[in-house]
Amino acid sequence: MKKLFTLAALVLCALTLNAQTTISFSEKKAAGSLHGQTITSTLDGFSLTVTDTKGKVAVEGSNARFGTAESNTSYSYRLKTGGKSSDANNMSITIPTSGTLQICVRTGSNSATNRNLVLTQDGKELYNEVVQESDATQITLDDGKTSKVYPVISVAVGKGTVDITYPTGSLNFYAFIFTPTATGINSTMQTKKADGVEYNLAGQRVDKNYKGIVISDGKKVIRK
Repeated sequence: MKKLFTLAALVLCALTLNAQTTISFSEKKAAGSLHGQTITSTLDGFSLTVTDTKGKVAVEGSNARFGTAESNTSYSYRLKTGGKSSDANNMSITIPTSGTLQICVRTGSNSATNRNLVLTQDGKELYNEVVQESDATQITLDDGKTSKVYPVISVAVGKGTVDITYPTGSLNFYAFIFTPTATGINSTMQTKKADGVEYNLAGQRVDKNYKGIVISDGKKVIRK
């Protein structure tokens, strides 16, 4: 019985190791209000930091779909950079462990055909491509209306900081999505357990009143 229980616990853990976490926007923010702000996600260590010393970056309402014609997500707000990147206007993403970073971004202008997104980490260029509205795919929704679906940029990243720049012109960011690798998230969870905080098998923090299986100091414990 004990062996069967252990196997079941391992299976449950495996199902949660590759869970995605998303940084997106849910309300308007005035230009200049995000300078120096760090926007966090549900996964400890995955965050977005905005540098905007000239007060141009803002969050505004704007609907857009990202993904593929078969599977896509609709977002209602975008972070508008308000100009090309420089020391005064840029962003960075903190990555807690190795995995895949996805970015939902568009120009918002059919005439803007030279605005490129550049991602670098530890001095290595991970991505440098032009973002174009023409890359969108037209789909028909369930209600019969049509909509455009924009592609999601996807790159492999390691633990550390990914610098986000847009050297030729302003870009609009709708979401940043991170999927840890199985080995990476496991090591991150074990590091967190050493602080005396306990978690359930889904990686959610629980208090002392929680009943069931908890992870405490890197070990699975049954709490009755």
